[in-house]
Amino acid sequence: MAAGFFLMAAGFAVARFMRKKRFWLRAHRALGLSGASLIGLGFLTALYMVNEFGDEHFAVLHARVGALTVFLSFMTPALGQLQIVFRSRAADIRNWHRWSGAMTLLMVFLTILTGLVQAGVLPDLLSF
Repeated sequence: MAAGFFLMAAGFAVARFMRKKRFWLRAHRALGLSGASLIGLGFLTALYMVNEFGDEHFAVLHARVGALTVFLSFMTPALGQLQIVFRSRAADIRNWHRWSGAMTLLMVFLTILTGLVQAGVLPDLLSF
């Protein structure tokens, strides 16, 4: 999940700061899809691990936040592709793609934080 976050953040950085380079779109797309793929693999791994331990799926905050994060991580590249396919609506779709990308990065970060709380690495501030 952390690697997926860093790849998606790198994809954001390429789109934000390297737009004048010829390769920016290919790099942005490759980094974003790689990040989303790692997040999807992390999600499948988590489902497998929860199943192996016999726990209930989506019983904790981290799992619910993670499910939303996975959805956003796949929706963002889909929106990026849709703006290329539907040129007449590209400006509207681009705005949704940018919003979705920002929310995805935020949600991946929050998912990592809730995972660290769940693992006991960080204190649970809600329990005070």
